[in-house]
Amino acid sequence: MLLTIAWLIRSHHERIRVLGDWPVTVAEVKELLPEAHRLKVDPGPRGGLEVFDAAGKRIGYAVRTMPDSREIVGYSGPSDVLVVFDAKDEGVGIAIRQSYDTPSHVDDVKLDYLFMESWNGRSWDAIAEVTDFNEAEIYSVTGATRTSEAVMESVTHRLAITDGGEGLEREMEFHWNDFALLGFLGGGIAFAFWKKKSFQKWRWIFSVATIALLGLWMGDLIAQSLMVGWVESRIPWEATPGLVIFVVAAFLLPWFTKQPVYCQFICPHGNLQRWMMKVVPATWKRPLPGDGKWIGRWIPVMLLVVVVAISFLQLDFDLAGIEPFDAYVIKSAGVATISVAIVGLFISLFFPMAYCKYGCPTGWLLEFVRKRSGKDKFGERDWAGLGLLAISLALYLIPLSVWLG
Repeated sequence: MLLTIAWLIRSHHERIRVLGDWPVTVAEVKELLPEAHRLKVDPGPRGGLEVFDAAGKRIGYAVRTMPDSREIVGYSGPSDVLVVFDAKDEGVGIAIRQSYDTPSHVDDVKLDYLFMESWNGRSWDAIAEVTDFNEAEIYSVTGATRTSEAVMESVTHRLAITDGGEGLEREMEFHWNDFALLGFLGGGIAFAFWKKKSFQKWRWIFSVATIALLGLWMGDLIAQSLMVGWVESRIPWEATPGLVIFVVAAFLLPWFTKQPVYCQFICPHGNLQRWMMKVVPATWKRPLPGDGKWIGRWIPVMLLVVVVAISFLQLDFDLAGIEPFDAYVIKSAGVATISVAIVGLFISLFFPMAYCKYGCPTGWLLEFVRKRSGKDKFGERDWAGLGLLAISLALYLIPLSVWLG
C-alpha cells in the first residue's frame, strides 16, 4: 500500500513538472535587473533568455536551473534557481523561484544575503568552472547546509553543461554526519537485540546522545517533510548516503524483525518523552480513557490524509509544521513545529508517550509496516491503509482543476 502511494505521488509530480513548466517572467528578472522590459528565448546552446530594456537594447541574460539540474537534491528536494547576468556577462544575482526542499530551509537560504550575492560580479564561465566552493569563497548557509549546497551545485551544473562542459558530477560521498547516523543506527540495533543487562545499563547514555547529538546538533530526524520531498523528487543517495540508509533501515527493521528500532530506541523526541515522564510523580500519570484512545489512534491517519492532499494538490504548506521534529533545528524551526513539540511533551507528562502513541504520523507509518504474528486478521490499520490508498488514487486520477475549483 505504502509503495503504491509513494509511486502515485512520484508519478503525479513528474507529470506536473512536464505539463507545468513555470516559465520565467519579466517581473522575476526585473527584481535583479530593474531595466528589464522584454525577454526573448535564446535558441542557442545556453538555452536561456535574452533580456532587453524598453528601448530594445540587450541588457542581460537570464537562465533557470530546472529542468537540467533536477537531479541535484538538497535536504528533501531540488530547487529551481534563476540566474541573471548583465550585458557584460557578469552575474547580478540569483533567486530561488520554486523549491521542493523543506520550506523553512529554503527561507533561510533566501534571507542569507551574503550567500545570495556570492554570485554577483562573476562571469558565466567563472561560475561554470567552480568545483571547490570554499576555494571560490562561496559558503553554505548555516542551518540549511544541504539546501544551500544544492542551490550552489544546481547553478554551477546548469552553467557548465550549457557551455559544452560535463557539469558537476555527483558521486556518493560519506561525511562525518553520515557515519554518525550509521553509528546511531548501529547503537539502536544493539540495544534492541542485545538484551544482556550489563549492556542495557548504558542505554540511558545512548538516549541522552540521541537527544543532544542526533536531535539538537545534527537535526537528522525522520519526518513527513523529508520523506515526501524524496518521493516527490528523488532520493539524494549521493549527497546524504548515511541518511538514506538510516531512513530505509527504519522501515525495513520493523518489517523483518518486528522490532520498532527507530521509534523505541533512536528517535530523539521519543527518548525526550521518556525522560519527561520522570519529571512528575507517578501518581499524576493517568491512562487515556477508552474513547480517547480510539480518537487518538485516528489522529495520525488524519494527519497522513493531510500530507497526501498537500502533496497531490501542491498546496503552499510546510509539512514540517505538523510534526515536532524540525523544532530540534532550533535556528530555523517554525512556530508550528515548536508548538507541536511543546504541547506533545506537556501532554506526555500526564499521559506517558502520548505523542508517540496518538499523534505521530511518521511513527504510525513505521508501526504500519511492522511485522505481526501470522494469526493477525485484516484489521483497523489495514482499513486505514486502504483508505489512504483510495484517497491517493482519487487525487491522482481526478484533475487538479476539479479539486481546486
